[in-house]
Amino acid sequence: MLSNEERIQAMHLRASQIRQQSRAKKVMIAQIAGGVVCFAIVLIIAIQMSRISGTVHGGAGIDSMRASIFSDGGAFGFIVVAVVAFAFGAAVTIFCYRLKKWNEEKEKLTVNDRKH
Repeated sequence: MLSNEERIQAMHLRASQIRQQSRAKKVMIAQIAGGVVCFAIVLIIAIQMSRISGTVHGGAGIDSMRASIFSDGGAFGFIVVAVVAFAFGAAVTIFCYRLKKWNEEKEKLTVNDRKH
């Protein structure tokens, strides 16, 4: 048989575990949502690059850019998409790292509150 204090302590422990599981699910959902949004933005930019690069290089003559890698205008789109994809990848990585760190700090505070 458990005493009332032991039951209350077990109840608080289980409630804390449920809160930690809920917080972990929210963190995972936020990380996945951030990644999906950034991937969608990069995908939209990649699809739109054919139109954008056509207007940027429309006025340049072929003779003026003979030795350039941008002479046909196609490489410009790939470079822009690569830079945007890298920037969003870095942003998602930083976001996930800070979210994880925030979650760990919140867990430490919860553990300290239970001890006192």
